[in-house]
Amino acid sequence: MNEHVKALWALCWRMIAFVPIGLLGILALIVVVGLTALPPLYAIIVFINGRYLWGAAVLVLWLVWLRFGGRARRFVFEGFEHGSL
Repeated sequence: MNEHVKALWALCWRMIAFVPIGLLGILALIVVVGLTALPPLYAIIVFINGRYLWGAAVLVLWLVWLRFGGRARRFVFEGFEHGSL
C-alpha cells in the first residue's frame, strides 16, 4: 500500500470512531448551556404573559438545576481551561 493510503485509512477509522463521541459532547454542551441560560428568559416571557405560577415553577426548576447540576456542568466544561494550551 502507498504511504498516503495508509495515512488516509488511519484518519478515516479515527473519524469513524471519534465523530459520535464528539457529537455527544456537542449535544451535552447544548443541553447544559440551554438549561443554564434559557429558563430565566422564558420565565420573564411567561411573567409578562400573566402566567405567574408557571413562571415561578420555571424559576424554581432553574434554581434546582443551578444547585444540583454542578457535576454535569463540571463534566461538560472541564476541558475549557486546558483548551488554549
